Amino acid sequence: MTPLARLILAFALAPVWGAAAGTLPVDPPATPTVDAAATIRVIAPDVALARRLVEERRTVAGRPVDLPMLRRFYAQRGFRPLWLGDDGSVRDAGRKALAALQAAGLDGLAADDYHAGPIARRLDAHSLDAHSDETTPVELELLLTDGVIALATHRRAGRIAPRSVSVDFAVTPPAMDPVAIGNAVAAAADPAAALEALAPPQGDHAGLKAALAALRAADAAGGWPRVPAPRAAKLEPGMRDPAVRALRQRLAASGDMTGAASASDLYDATLRQGVERFQARHGLEVDGIVGTSTVATLNVPVTDRIAQVVANMERARWFPADLGERHVAVNVPDYRLQAVENGRVVQDMRVIVGTKLRRTPIFSSTITSVVLNPTWTVPVSLAREDYLPKLLKNPGYLAEKGFTVYSSWAAGAAPLDSRRINWKAVGTGIGRLKLRQDPGPENALGQMKFNIPNGFDVYLHDTPGREKFGQTVRAFSSGCVRVGDPKALAAFVLAGDPDWPAEKRQQYLDRRETKTVTVRRPVAVHLLYKTAWVDEAGLLQFRDDVYGRDSELLEAIARRGLSVPRITLARG
Repeated sequence: MTPLARLILAFALAPVWGAAAGTLPVDPPATPTVDAAATIRVIAPDVALARRLVEERRTVAGRPVDLPMLRRFYAQRGFRPLWLGDDGSVRDAGRKALAALQAAGLDGLAADDYHAGPIARRLDAHSLDAHSDETTPVELELLLTDGVIALATHRRAGRIAPRSVSVDFAVTPPAMDPVAIGNAVAAAADPAAALEALAPPQGDHAGLKAALAALRAADAAGGWPRVPAPRAAKLEPGMRDPAVRALRQRLAASGDMTGAASASDLYDATLRQGVERFQARHGLEVDGIVGTSTVATLNVPVTDRIAQVVANMERARWFPADLGERHVAVNVPDYRLQAVENGRVVQDMRVIVGTKLRRTPIFSSTITSVVLNPTWTVPVSLAREDYLPKLLKNPGYLAEKGFTVYSSWAAGAAPLDSRRINWKAVGTGIGRLKLRQDPGPENALGQMKFNIPNGFDVYLHDTPGREKFGQTVRAFSSGCVRVGDPKALAAFVLAGDPDWPAEKRQQYLDRRETKTVTVRRPVAVHLLYKTAWVDEAGLLQFRDDVYGRDSELLEAIARRGLSVPRITLARG
């Protein structure tokens, strides 16, 4: 920087720095007799940047920008332009960066949120003329930097803080340093490739990206044909119905049937295969019967499926790159738990999750201990909401279910005979009593509890209500996750611990003796919410948005002024 440029820079920044330091204001200098802005632009482009960043306007060319971030970024660079040459023309790196901004939609983002259109228009108008009256090099520079850093951050860490969407999204996205990101992208031989490398590394991101492109192509072609309700209550193989023709066309459009669609109205074996494939991909009962649920799922618009994929790509950005060499993943909308070791699924079981009113939260933790024959202490909220109504009808309910009632929550509180308590008089004061269920066949936690430290007091556990695992929709719990095969999960969690082989664990279970077993190598556990993903076979899977979290997320992003697709059908 020339001495004159340093003088101009100091002169330009002095009022801001002085105000920040609490000094008294000074008289402004005499009005120069030359065009100061033009002089700064010609002599020192870095000073032009500094002068623009001193201004309090949080828009550039009418576009909102992250002004504090841009100030930090350029201050560290000595206010040297990043994308522009000395003559004000855009370097090749800037043009590649623009191409990356224009392609943001491929990742479920929106190019317009990163100034791609205004940059392209200004670039075309700007050409090599550094002194165009229609635009300025500084505007182009700042828009490019703001767009690149925002895209990089959003691509890896998401567009919105999880907790701002819901208090039960207890996920911490990867920390991102905007200044370091901007410098790294600019220094890369190919800025577009550097931005692409920031995409979430989870296995199905590339698959979802390809699926998003295919769904958008289907939307551009007119979407999927609707399937009318059959004349009978259910459409089964061997039946003839006018709805069959539309069903064939619909399944062919989504790739669930191959070959030319027949004009026949007979529900034949080939069509049944397509229906069962569709049902399996959407978490429906795979029976080949086209009933109300299957017809409703067939008629979800392709635009809604696009929005679902975008929402799931967004949530994936919140989680760590490495889920753990040995980890447990619970996908709430799929009602399924998988234990993974070295990238391979070694346990796969059904689970029961929270109801719509008591949603299972989303977070990462570790399984730190396994409790054999656990006791269960009823939370105050459940005692009031669930147990008090039962006791008003049947005062002997707690005794029948193996509960001990204590006079208070204090250590050493006296046990009470629950059958002699006037529960109507106790009323909502039931919270002052401690209700603890002893180990046994009626215990709500079953024979095993898997402790996972978190702020929601939820955990994984067994259950005596095994019959509910046979249902397709399994949202019945108060927020905890009930596992379908607790013994298999314990074998995975305690694998390699010579002190706790399966035989010893079974002995404790048989004796109904409570024992807490510390997990020597804590196993990572992730409670996920995936309503769309690409499985190991490359098939795009969808699940019902049981809690309405997809709409919740997309609406929260839209409230920030960012572009998202909308879900038109109310589900969840």
